[in-house]
Amino acid sequence: MFRKCSLLVTLLVAGAILGSLVVGPSHGQGKRDRRIVSRKPAPLVHTVIFYLKKDAPVNEPDALIADMQKLLAKIPTVRDIRAGRPADKASPTAAKDFQLGLLVLFDDVEGLHTYLDHPLHKEYVANHEKNFEKVVVYDFASPNP
Repeated sequence: MFRKCSLLVTLLVAGAILGSLVVGPSHGQGKRDRRIVSRKPAPLVHTVIFYLKKDAPVNEPDALIADMQKLLAKIPTVRDIRAGRPADKASPTAAKDFQLGLLVLFDDVEGLHTYLDHPLHKEYVANHEKNFEKVVVYDFASPNP
């Protein structure tokens, strides 16, 4: 009987310890750590679809992505930036005839213009334009920023 009670107490203590680890810090500590500031969604979306020349290096999409992080992501007005190859599994109507898509988010049109005129953007284009067959750009404003 004593062994069963001590096992039960051990399990309860272990459960309380594990439960406190899962739930997190004490109530007061939690208040101090809540510094998450929600940002409004970026209202301006700049989308670029790259069609590369047939004789472009096989690794050119990877080079475009690497330079995107090295150059474009450092432009101060860029809110967020993403790039990638066409998705293997996408909607049935999705175009897959391009080699790379780029999406850049901005707070406003001035931010977009700063990006387009920025030396790092110009360097990005200069590094890769020899491999572009066609570049299609779509800019749109999000209705609920």
